Amino acid sequence: MSTQVKFARVEEAYEGLRSRKKAKTRMMIEDAALRLFAEQGYEATTVEQIAAEVEISTTTFFRYFPSKADVVLCHQDANMPQLCAAIREYPRGKSDLMAVQEAIKAVWVPNADPVHSHRAGLAVATSATLRGLYNDMSRNWLEDVAQALAERRGLKKPDAEATITARVAVGVFNEAVRAWGKGGYKTDVGQMVERAFATLKTLCAEWAK
Repeated sequence: MSTQVKFARVEEAYEGLRSRKKAKTRMMIEDAALRLFAEQGYEATTVEQIAAEVEISTTTFFRYFPSKADVVLCHQDANMPQLCAAIREYPRGKSDLMAVQEAIKAVWVPNADPVHSHRAGLAVATSATLRGLYNDMSRNWLEDVAQALAERRGLKKPDAEATITARVAVGVFNEAVRAWGKGGYKTDVGQMVERAFATLKTLCAEWAK
């Protein structure tokens, strides 16, 4: 099974009955789609089936999501501004790797949704298209984190140190999520992240000997 992290919906303030109804419909579409993807596979699930589950038309579906893939990928970049801000604002006396680790713990860990991550993982496992889109998204994460690290040190663009640190930190996070998924998403993802970074520190200490 492919393991992916699905972040929780970003809470927004909706004013008026119409806006609240639209928000509720969007959540219902997302819930129904992820459930169907998990049950019968991403490629085998049609927009018509998703729409029928929510009792809406396909036209209405496309008003909320441009494609099936957007249902799986939505919210994934919503926390990036906060993550990058946390990296830039972390005390300068600490290492870049520590800055990313603490930012991940503060921003990504609290928003990791176990139920939707499980369903997203099942969906991605059945679709080469989704795996490719997740890989693209991961590259975007790397670029954003590297840029935040560069700015933390007063640089306009990432140097080799920022780029390598970003790759290592995001890779460690992805491995923590893989372990989380292997355990059925039942453990505390924060503990998985702590263990993964602790393993990295041990390996670095051994390498430095």
